[in-house]
Amino acid sequence: MKQKTLLLINPVNQLRPGFLINTQTRNQPLSLGIIAALTPSDWKIKIIDENFREFRYYEADLVGLTAFTSAAPRAYEIARLYRDKGIPTVLGGIHASMVPEEAGRFVDVVVQGEAEGIWPQVIRDFEAGTLKKYYKAPLEPLIHQPLPRRDLFHPGYVAAVIQTTRGCPMNCSFCSVSAFNGRHYRFRPIDDVLEEYASVP
Repeated sequence: MKQKTLLLINPVNQLRPGFLINTQTRNQPLSLGIIAALTPSDWKIKIIDENFREFRYYEADLVGLTAFTSAAPRAYEIARLYRDKGIPTVLGGIHASMVPEEAGRFVDVVVQGEAEGIWPQVIRDFEAGTLKKYYKAPLEPLIHQPLPRRDLFHPGYVAAVIQTTRGCPMNCSFCSVSAFNGRHYRFRPIDDVLEEYASVP
């Protein structure tokens, strides 16, 4: 039986790279590392990260993308290449979570919310041939995040990123964090944070 391939893509705005010009400020695509860790071990996983490499078409059975609003048009552009070949595309992240109907015009599947609560179901549905158009993860009071697959990140990142909490009570009008992650701090178990810290080179 042929091994299934999951391609995860971190798109970058092609017109205005902005702060990404400075390699010191680039952050690892932590969400993609978490999704990779949530994916069954019998899948082959590859990350294409436009922070460092220009996108080139790569064969896959399933394609997952994440995008901030600034990179959403690029995500839609890449998704179209795979949809034209009949390969299912999934978009998650802050932009897709805020405007799922818009995102749904450009990809096959839209995932709203945090990956831990929904990605295993997406994979099960893909394997069963029953993918839905929209998935929405509930906000869990405690964050149970697996160790991200840092081995899949590009080695050019200057520093690692470790997430310890999600959410914010401030609810600033210009910020999406409260809407996306909730209006109070939600914590990871301290032992989980320490284990991840110890695992980072």
